[in-house]
Amino acid sequence: MTPGLVDIGIALAMVALIAALTVGFHRRTPQQVEDGPENELYRAYTREFDRTLSAAAIPTSLPEISPDGEKGYLEKDDRKWRLQIDRAEHNYDRLGDLGALETHEDGELSSTAVLLMVDQSGSMRGEPMAWVAAGVRRLSEELGRRGASVAVAGYSTAGWHGGFTRRKWLRDGKPSRPGRLCALLHILYQPFDNAALDPDDWRQMLNPDVLRENVDGEALEWGVNQLKSRLERRRILLVVSDGAPVDDSTLMANGPSYMHRHFLQVRDAILGAKELELMAIGAAFRVSEFYPVSRDAVDAGTLVETGLELVTRNDKYGL
Repeated sequence: MTPGLVDIGIALAMVALIAALTVGFHRRTPQQVEDGPENELYRAYTREFDRTLSAAAIPTSLPEISPDGEKGYLEKDDRKWRLQIDRAEHNYDRLGDLGALETHEDGELSSTAVLLMVDQSGSMRGEPMAWVAAGVRRLSEELGRRGASVAVAGYSTAGWHGGFTRRKWLRDGKPSRPGRLCALLHILYQPFDNAALDPDDWRQMLNPDVLRENVDGEALEWGVNQLKSRLERRRILLVVSDGAPVDDSTLMANGPSYMHRHFLQVRDAILGAKELELMAIGAAFRVSEFYPVSRDAVDAGTLVETGLELVTRNDKYGL
């Protein structure tokens, strides 16, 4: 074969190889399904891998409740975590200068139970989580000083990309429209029966391996269940969030609006029942589209101020 023909042959071979790789890539890339009908029932593919943890259980439990360690998604060096704790403690210490917080009536919230529930999705990583954690800690303390019973919780998922739930779905042959395709993770940082948020438990809120994805509809249901047994006259579910519910595995297999539709159904059911008050603080994000009673915050100080404004308002259901 002449040199010219050799060059042409090599070029054709390269084109064929690239084409084959391209076809193979597209075959491996999952395609998002279309949305189902508006009346499609929301469901979980399995609840086998859902977990509720105490803050103290996080360090030992996280490697066990998801396959993230196998995929290299767990932090191998805790320097980032220590840096995050330093930033959060700095933000918390600065809140000592908020003189307006000193003005209150003793016991004004003595008949109030407040569950502060924090969105711990991956988009909160870094500075947002540092100031949100600081603000939530100070807000919980201030509400307690005013007589409220306070609990602090976080909601995320047990692992990226569906965790063990998606693995089960794959083993089962990937049945269509499987419903929620991730494992839920709820963390109780401060139970209602604790007088204050323990600093060691609070630092676990900064753990980078907690921050995964967010299933807000089921998080609201979980929060309502935590408040059901409270005997206080006012029961308040106060959510701190930076956006809409997102879990890639669930959305790819059920359609782009599947999780949002369920969130709206749950929200409307809570508001309609009027058994408790639902409020929200947007973490550098306007959440009024999702929560009729809400305020936005851009740092720890405004989070505390807006949280107090929401909880101390007099109209019972925020209507």
